[in-house]
Amino acid sequence: MNTSAAISKIFWPSHLCSRYLRTGFIIGWNVRSFTACIATVVSDIDLNPLVSALGSLTADPQITALNKACGVNPVVLGVVIVPFADGVDAKTVADSNTRLLTSRSLLEHKQTANLWLTIEIKPTYIPSLESLHCCGFRYTNLSSEIIFYKQPDPRSYQFLSLDPLILDISKINASGALFDAALSPKAAQGRTKSAKNHSRPFMSSMGRTVTDDMNVTLQQINSSYEMEQAVHAKAKNLLRRRARSRSMSEAVRESAVDLTIKVRSKLTVAVTTLWPMIQPFTIRPLMVILLILRALVEVSLWVLNLRFPSWVFNGIAVKDMTTTGQQIDLRLQQACFWPWQYFMAKKKAWTNTSITRAQYISFYNSMWLVANDIIIGVALGSFLISNNKYMGEVLQRYVKDYTIDSISAVLEWLTSENEYPAGLKLNPELNPFLGQLFKWLIEIWADFIISLQPMVPVVINMIGLSGAFGATMSLSLISDLLAFTTIHIYWFYMVAARIFHWQLTILYSLFNLFRGKKRNTLRHRIDSCDYDLDQLLLGTILFTLLTFLFPTIVVYYLTFALSRVMVICMQATMETVLACLNHFPLFAIMLRLKDPDRLPGGLRLEVCPERFFFDRATPLRWVVSSFRSVSVDSPHQHQNQNQQQHQRRQPLAQHHQYQHQQQHQQQYNSLGRNNMGMSGSSQHRQRHSNLYFEQPPSFSHHIQSLRQQHLEPYNGFSESTSTEMPMEQEKIPRSVSYLLLSNSPLPASAIFFQYSVLWKRLSSHYFTLHVLKCLLSGETIRSIPRLQYPMLPDTRSRFTLYGIKPTLARFWAFCEEILMDQGALKNM
Repeated sequence: MNTSAAISKIFWPSHLCSRYLRTGFIIGWNVRSFTACIATVVSDIDLNPLVSALGSLTADPQITALNKACGVNPVVLGVVIVPFADGVDAKTVADSNTRLLTSRSLLEHKQTANLWLTIEIKPTYIPSLESLHCCGFRYTNLSSEIIFYKQPDPRSYQFLSLDPLILDISKINASGALFDAALSPKAAQGRTKSAKNHSRPFMSSMGRTVTDDMNVTLQQINSSYEMEQAVHAKAKNLLRRRARSRSMSEAVRESAVDLTIKVRSKLTVAVTTLWPMIQPFTIRPLMVILLILRALVEVSLWVLNLRFPSWVFNGIAVKDMTTTGQQIDLRLQQACFWPWQYFMAKKKAWTNTSITRAQYISFYNSMWLVANDIIIGVALGSFLISNNKYMGEVLQRYVKDYTIDSISAVLEWLTSENEYPAGLKLNPELNPFLGQLFKWLIEIWADFIISLQPMVPVVINMIGLSGAFGATMSLSLISDLLAFTTIHIYWFYMVAARIFHWQLTILYSLFNLFRGKKRNTLRHRIDSCDYDLDQLLLGTILFTLLTFLFPTIVVYYLTFALSRVMVICMQATMETVLACLNHFPLFAIMLRLKDPDRLPGGLRLEVCPERFFFDRATPLRWVVSSFRSVSVDSPHQHQNQNQQQHQRRQPLAQHHQYQHQQQHQQQYNSLGRNNMGMSGSSQHRQRHSNLYFEQPPSFSHHIQSLRQQHLEPYNGFSESTSTEMPMEQEKIPRSVSYLLLSNSPLPASAIFFQYSVLWKRLSSHYFTLHVLKCLLSGETIRSIPRLQYPMLPDTRSRFTLYGIKPTLARFWAFCEEILMDQGALKNM
């Protein structure tokens, strides 16, 4: 069948492109039509036992879950031919490969398989598609794309992802589903089915909806490591059973394994028998203690989230009154969520790989931050406790200088009789009144602060002791101490802002009176209005009086408004430091530097040279070739290379190919026997590779010539039954492209997403026209109600007493599932 427009896509593991690969069968998944994902190559085993072994893998629950995630079960996709081997004669290798290709089981499977690949490994360790059969038909002139991928290791949490990894777990709606998935396998199966149902579809050319091949292929690539381990373990058991005799070392090893299994089974029976008797005296009391602690935590969270009435503190929550309350609320919510997050991170979720990895990174990042927070807090606390008297004196001096004396000096400057502050002549009656009023309030506050001086060392000691709970707790107390020592500035600002706002509102109303206008409060507009003469006269008198008093009010308002803005900037700085300590992506940065494959930022495809794996086998040659690639990559050389590839694809005589194959194998064998790790061997292998690029051997022609001698006993299963194109039509060159598939590095914006969220909250609150309007009109500038937001999916907007009971019930079920699970004991 001639399908010159068809393209075969083969995803090939890069670790198979090495000198250690041997002829064997290809195990993988057939995604759709001519698209295949290769998991591994199994050698030294027959086809029928291998097919039976693949079928028996479904008895393993983990493999069953893996197959459901991959969409299809793994099958034998074909055979890979390696025409060279270390220390083996070329004729021996060729005869062995011929017997494999002409075996009855292989020919039968080729006629019935949906997809059968025949791949030959070139001397540069790169695969080449020789033929493709589909339901017994051979497709010729088939263009192929071989995409190499580095096999992800699930033990190191490596995986390939089409989309960048989202580390913000607060977007995960996991208030109930996450807990259920952490408790029972049924919920996990439900989540798996939901994820498969919500996979991104696309419409094919026939108008039907099919699953996205790329997502399915990536899932198969992420599962290839465990599938390879399972297949090789099963094949090893089959080879051990097929062996007629065992060596002494194998017998000793198997006896040791049998003894270990027997001892383990005995211990399992003993523990299983004794566990029901020990369990009521150990696990139940522990569960009761944990439940009591969780109840206390839930009650504390309920108290912290209580809100005042709307006419008291504008209806804010208790935790939002102090920074310490917000920090305690954050730590309590983290402590409630960590157990579920830990078991979700440890649980294998084949379809929710990105969610599991995000939970894993978030959990260990929180652990690292808490550990570092406690270490820094203990160091800071020990310093404060050791120098409590000195720090108390410094605190008293700074409070007196910057919150009392500086404001008193400004008031003295404003009320002085011989000077005009800022060139303004203030009202001689209103200015002394306001100045004396604020001075009197400052004196009262100064006396109150002086009375608290003996308690300053005690406060310093309390802040130091709080360092045992982390540096963030000490910084929260320091922030609250700053808010307490500057509360008189907040009062002065509120008084001055209220007077300024009232006077500005009255001036605006009187100005509308002069214009003959009146504000319509029902329709929110300015309407025309006729006023009497006495109304206009009274309005003129009041407007003139307030206009002359307005500069004095503005001066006092700006004085305390600027002081309030400075205090807000200091508090915002401390809040930002707390947010950095609570949400710094320390673990993510470590993974980004150590193993970027754990943090995928999308996929990247690069053109793979044919000598890539051959040069990589020798590090020195790899470095030299990487430097040469810059100068070699020119249009003329690309044209010459295409011409050479076109010449290589032309069919040659079979006898000449066989002689060239023998010469190639003898060179490779001599290379393997004579110091392959030395520099001289590198030169021999380089010469051997150059010979390949000049005139490559085609092992398939030699196999076809020898196969005719073995096909007579097989009748209908011979190669002649398959539909092939004549030799005249094979002159059309096939296009072969090699690509490297890898993860793109996760960008810094995705790693530091917490700070982008923090900056958006700060900028949207303070750097807006609303804040400028409040500053100019005298309205109160409100602080952010909650800056220390918890990055948790279990964020509950309202804590109620009715919500505590189901939370405790879920926690009790979680403890029973984890602490009283006897399934783990049975699997010992």
